Amino acid sequence: MSNKIIVIVGPTAVGKTHVSLELAKKLDTEIISADSMQIYKGMDVGTAKITEDEKGGIIHHMIDIVSPDEDYSVSEFKKDAEVIIDNLLLKNKIPVIVGGSGLYINSLIYDLDFGNTKSNDKIREYYTYYYKEHGEDALYDKLMKIDPESGEKIHKNNVKRVIRALEVYDITGRKFSELNTDIRKESKKYDRILIGLSMERKTLYERINQRVDEMLSNGLVEEVRTLIESGYDKNLVSMRGIGYKEIIDYIEGNMDLEEASYILKRNTRRFAKRQYTWFLRDKHIRWFSMDNMDDIDNTIKGISEYIGMKI
Repeated sequence: MSNKIIVIVGPTAVGKTHVSLELAKKLDTEIISADSMQIYKGMDVGTAKITEDEKGGIIHHMIDIVSPDEDYSVSEFKKDAEVIIDNLLLKNKIPVIVGGSGLYINSLIYDLDFGNTKSNDKIREYYTYYYKEHGEDALYDKLMKIDPESGEKIHKNNVKRVIRALEVYDITGRKFSELNTDIRKESKKYDRILIGLSMERKTLYERINQRVDEMLSNGLVEEVRTLIESGYDKNLVSMRGIGYKEIIDYIEGNMDLEEASYILKRNTRRFAKRQYTWFLRDKHIRWFSMDNMDDIDNTIKGISEYIGMKI
């Protein structure tokens, strides 16, 4: 039995969905999403979630698996996704994994040990109390003082992750970032074919801006309003995601829709830049340009030929 998997990565709006669909059709296989926002039910427009019509009959996994108020860790993603991957391999199908969430991707293709560092309830309770008393900025400042490298990677709004980094430091005496230095240790479980999709920055940013406009036309404000009315707190990790926190600010009257749109576009462009930075560090990725979207079939042909040589 083959243990080959195909992994397609790249920044948001670069065209990963289209490429993954075409490859899945050619290979008669299924797609596994590695997107940390598309796991949430009811968050469709703001995550650019693929529609049933767009799927074209191709089965997609790891989409709409938890509610916006449910915790879902990288280790849980790894465990659930590997069950799907192994089942597809047993059917002699080559799984196509697609997404822009770097840690989700790395959990499948590198050896990440999620169980080495124990938890300490008292330490976690202390930092939770500190957060409630002093706020997220003060908590985040604590992390930046002891481990600025982790602080650069963890958004201050992700309070749970900030507390975990502080907890690890208190337990082990080592920085959270140091404990993740083995993130590139190659896993022997799967024979992976890594495909990266790139695009000239100006073109990508134009596509991002256009995507945001389409989200707003397709009901993003209404989607966010429905989530709030359904009782989902604005401080949830899911609701602090790009595309949701900006619209919440608009709904709460902190800015007009034009400013919210501007900030959403800016934040998405910055996110795309961070995605590039993350994936460019991996020298195993074979990159393909998506600059000429008018000749996308030729690009897909080149990717297919490269995969064919690796299979």
